[in-house]
Amino acid sequence: MKRALTKPVVALFGFTALAMFVLAEQQPQDVLGKINFSVLYDAAPAMPASTAEAGKRAYGTDLNVSLSTADFSPFYELFSKRVAAARDVIKGAVDARPANQEAMAQRAKTEADNNAIISRMGGTEKISQMSEQEQQAAAMQAMGSYQQSMAGGHQETSNAMQAVMQRVMNDPEYRERFEKMTPEQQEAEMRKAMGPSAPVAQHTAAEQQRAMKAPNEMAANVARQNDIAALLMRMVQIEDEFTPKDKAITAAPGSHEQIAGATQAKIAKLPIIPTAGEADPGPDPAKVKALQREQATLDRARAAAELQQRTALYAERRAKYKELAASYAAWLKQSSGPSSNASANLVSDASSDTALRCEERLINLAESLRKYHEDATRDAAYYEQAFQKKMTEL
Repeated sequence: MKRALTKPVVALFGFTALAMFVLAEQQPQDVLGKINFSVLYDAAPAMPASTAEAGKRAYGTDLNVSLSTADFSPFYELFSKRVAAARDVIKGAVDARPANQEAMAQRAKTEADNNAIISRMGGTEKISQMSEQEQQAAAMQAMGSYQQSMAGGHQETSNAMQAVMQRVMNDPEYRERFEKMTPEQQEAEMRKAMGPSAPVAQHTAAEQQRAMKAPNEMAANVARQNDIAALLMRMVQIEDEFTPKDKAITAAPGSHEQIAGATQAKIAKLPIIPTAGEADPGPDPAKVKALQREQATLDRARAAAELQQRTALYAERRAKYKELAASYAAWLKQSSGPSSNASANLVSDASSDTALRCEERLINLAESLRKYHEDATRDAAYYEQAFQKKMTEL
């Protein structure tokens, strides 16, 4: 059975090994930032100004059209084409995601196997076969071998580094504190354990520069990945902000449900009289019709008020979507380009995939605008149609 690395073992490898194991997707970056989402959202049609306009869009002059099956697509044709064009921009990259996943996974595995510690443990395949105890033992042995090479063969230096690593492995609180240290702070912790007189292996200026640059590149790319992941989460959750607002419009005092209840109560109070052509007596049909027309008038007025509120909510949604698009565009401008560190590049590739998912979500939000617009129009048209039918029936 294959096993994942335990947390103490992963802690020894830091961000580098962690990124190698968890990242398994790579996406082309040349499509990102090509869509102007602000312009796309502005192209969404305006809400109907009245229930009468909503009715005209829904059924024209035919009051017998069933609104549940009414086809609104001709009205949205132009906007739908814009949304489809936006989706076409990223279609190639989206379609390539499954095909590229295995290649990215192999690349990550290769990078992991090249890690000084993982390679000394036998590589990722062998590690996956180990138990938790075997992983820790192999990690300690590999770390000891690595420390010997880093210490330049000096046993005193190696022992001190070993002591720090054992503490990282066995002390969860210290491990958490050590992981939060900067590379400079971790080095200082090592030197503290070794003592001021302990010899340290000498490295060339180029080696030292690479060693200092890699953690900074990794940290910067991880920070960018965290930023874009948080932005994607905001895009996913944005609908949760508006759903209760729309429900509140429907449920506010004077609702259609309350209007219907009040009408039924009035009809129930009408005196029962013999009615021509009816087997059983009932309320005066003329008075019932008058109350039903009164209900249709009240429903129409209520629908007009709700339409006005939904028009404001529609504008608020569009503004929020544009804010998200602006935040995404700002994130794209912060790109630092390719890194000299392979692991940092893996994180960058993951950020590109997350960015692609953001663009998919931003396009979905454009479709959400259309759906909300259509639902609001259909609702207003329903009460306009009911009003017109009731007022024209004999």
